[in-house]
Amino acid sequence: MTGTAKGASQMTTADKQAIGARLRAEREAPPRRSREKWAILLRHAAGPDAARLPSVESLADMIKQWERGTHVPGPIYRPLYVRVTGKSEAELFGPGEASPLVGNVTSTALANASADAGDEALTGSLEGSGPTKRRDALKLGVAAIAPEVVRRVLPEAAAEAMEFTRRAGVTALGPGVFSHLEAVVTELDGLYSRDAPTDLFSMARTYRHRVAELIDGPHTLKQGRDLYVYAAWLSEALAWLAHDLGDPLAAEAWAIDAFEHADQAGHDELCAWATDAMASIAIYADRPAVALHAAQRGILKAPQRHPLAIRLRAQAARAHARLRQREGCEAMLGDAEDLYDRLPARAPLRFTVDTGGLASLAMTSYPASAYIWLGDADRGDFAKAKKHAQAALDAQRALPEAQRSPSREAIARVDLALAAVELGEPDTAAGLGMEALATPRLVDSVRSRAGDLYQVLGVRHAKLPAVRDFQETYRHAVQAR
Repeated sequence: MTGTAKGASQMTTADKQAIGARLRAEREAPPRRSREKWAILLRHAAGPDAARLPSVESLADMIKQWERGTHVPGPIYRPLYVRVTGKSEAELFGPGEASPLVGNVTSTALANASADAGDEALTGSLEGSGPTKRRDALKLGVAAIAPEVVRRVLPEAAAEAMEFTRRAGVTALGPGVFSHLEAVVTELDGLYSRDAPTDLFSMARTYRHRVAELIDGPHTLKQGRDLYVYAAWLSEALAWLAHDLGDPLAAEAWAIDAFEHADQAGHDELCAWATDAMASIAIYADRPAVALHAAQRGILKAPQRHPLAIRLRAQAARAHARLRQREGCEAMLGDAEDLYDRLPARAPLRFTVDTGGLASLAMTSYPASAYIWLGDADRGDFAKAKKHAQAALDAQRALPEAQRSPSREAIARVDLALAAVELGEPDTAAGLGMEALATPRLVDSVRSRAGDLYQVLGVRHAKLPAVRDFQETYRHAVQAR
């Protein structure tokens, strides 16, 4: 072979076997790699064009044929061998062998073809303002590919097209996978407020790993989007559960993961749910500026006539209160109230949970905490906090037993207790604190708020018997964590 490369049809059996032997020697050179590993290396060498190549399994079978000398790699694959081995095409495929096509007939091929036709001509065409000029530029690029190259590509093109079509429908997902995931996520959401977070965390984490495996496996484009949505729901659940278990770093990481997967799937409402978790996690980690940013980010994603839009504004109000920004706090509470008054009569469900209840909680419990953190008795902050905390407690008591949230009730009692201290009722406050710590779901947020009550009562009323009882109970609760 001299001068230009021989096409596959021009090669003798001996030529093909010689090339196959070279390719096998490259693969088996230390560190020896399997054909599957070699296929992965070739796909990696393709960069962005890897998505257009056959699957690892199919490519490994092609490598087997090439190494046997049954076929030889075409101009699509030769440059990949060059990149993986570091050798020239001449060394791998014969003396003077150098394919003028550096990639597939894709953007990479056109870019190299433009070099043959003249970079300036193609660049000038692409700089035109209309689609006609762009089409002409692409035609120029294709025309610049040597006819013999096109003839070499064509025998493989039909097989490649068939492989790409097959891959578009290849999936490892059985017909019941999504129904099962829907049932799992629904169960997690329904059990969240009542069951122990340790048990639910293990369940959610197991399924999250399984969804990650399904994402990495073969699936259709539509199935991929749906898997990203379920990944986001599971990560959102893991964020809340890690928060309940007292690990803010893990909680924030899961919330970020939920947002990113939801955003990739184009699911704005789910993005907003993720930011709601981020805001609460940051509030309890004493990072109010981070909480405010998360709430503001979610406000841009949440549907305006959805209870989540109200909840996020109330989250922002809490963050402003922690920052001692009264004006921002009360503005956000006002916006939340306006939206609450305009909610549709029938609130949407979050799986099986009525989101209207979440809006009611946001309009009672969150303002109670906010006014305690603002903490100006002359402005009536503690009286407002007491009113809102009592409303939050009453709302929880009014729910059917299966829908009540023990941890939310406990936090409402702590807010009511903190207001009572400031209003001159320390014995009442200690009693409410005891009730809060008796909750069957003593999560980290309850302990955190109870810790605030412990500090206030200890500074002002440490000698009262009721206060001493509460403080002893609190210390046991912290030790048992």
